Amino acid sequence: MLNDHVSTGKISLHTDTTLQSVKYDTDSQSWRTVTTAPAIDLPPIDFMVFATGVQSNIATLPFLDDIREKYPIEYAGGLPCLNDDLMWNDDVPLFFNGRFAGLRLGPGAPNLVGCRIGAERIAWNVRDVLEKVGRGSVSNGGDVESGDEKLAEYAAGRHNRYDSLVGLGDPS
Repeated sequence: MLNDHVSTGKISLHTDTTLQSVKYDTDSQSWRTVTTAPAIDLPPIDFMVFATGVQSNIATLPFLDDIREKYPIEYAGGLPCLNDDLMWNDDVPLFFNGRFAGLRLGPGAPNLVGCRIGAERIAWNVRDVLEKVGRGSVSNGGDVESGDEKLAEYAAGRHNRYDSLVGLGDPS
């Protein structure tokens, strides 16, 4: 599936690339200035995905210097205090998974199961972010009504997990 998106130009992969700095533009809702090694001429970027190779302390990552300065965040033991959606904050769609999402996902975060749970939560929330900036749509306007959708909310760990169960199994 990833290769399909690469072949259609919807996404681009830059392996063996180091981000040296990034700046997020809240007006355009994109990453505008990205400095890389080796140097790559990049257009404005909607989303970035990091696979491996970063240190475990968010405060020591130089490519996040601008973000930490412009959008301060608390962290504990080097881990960022993310919002419930695994984002930097509600205004900056910078998602974290794996070890960096450990304060939200628990001790299993860096393992495959933890990463899978985080990936599911991020996938759900990317859709919400796209709707917020006008790049996506949801057929029911984002309201969760059906039992299937409530179960999906529960399984994805979105919002209050118990609230997702309210009304399930109630005769209507």
